[in-house]
Amino acid sequence: MPQRKKSSSSTPSSTASNKVAAVQSSSERVAEGIIQSLLSGRYVPGQKLIEADLTNQYNLSRGPIREALKRLTAEGIVTLEPHRGASIRCFSREEVTEMMVILEVLVGLMAKLAASAVKQGNDPKPLKEANDLLGPYKEPGTSDLTYIEQRRNFYDALIKISSNSQLAKITPTVEIHIIRAQTLPFLTEKDRNNRIHEYADITNAVLKGDSRLAENTARKHIRATDKRFNTLPDEAFAIRN
Repeated sequence: MPQRKKSSSSTPSSTASNKVAAVQSSSERVAEGIIQSLLSGRYVPGQKLIEADLTNQYNLSRGPIREALKRLTAEGIVTLEPHRGASIRCFSREEVTEMMVILEVLVGLMAKLAASAVKQGNDPKPLKEANDLLGPYKEPGTSDLTYIEQRRNFYDALIKISSNSQLAKITPTVEIHIIRAQTLPFLTEKDRNNRIHEYADITNAVLKGDSRLAENTARKHIRATDKRFNTLPDEAFAIRN
């Protein structure tokens, strides 16, 4: 009696699914790598992302690279232009103004929830430590990149104290980093000092457990930041056609 052929362990559909999953996994690795390179200062706003360089860096074909760039474009981190390729996004003046409108509400909410949580007994130590670490950046000659990182830590501390798990998910961390990176070279020493004083005011309001004062102080800080941005030259922003 003839023996039956053993069935293959994988069907064409499962093989195709595995290939799709592999591409997705690879593209996610590339996307996260680009984000980390941006946050670490390796990439800067407006910098070109060359496909050939990325394929060599990640040892991948062009497929996962292009998928990663499409994902980051959809997330507002990369700009893809026909015949010009991909680059790290650079915000226009109008886009920065629109972002400030959103951040005024969002940062105000962060501070409000953090102050309320402190009043209920949450430990404010992470915020106090983050604010203390910003102090040295009043002095000229300090690193712009580490200054940006410490500012990000300040907001991370606000979110941590608030104990609201959704705040981190809706905060546009990478877009905020891009705006900081592209505008910081154009801000004056006075601008930097004023900003650090504003962080101290937010910290003090949160430590008091005064949610209304914390929200108002945080919103005032974002409005002041927007005013500082309005005085910057056009070179600080992308030109939109």
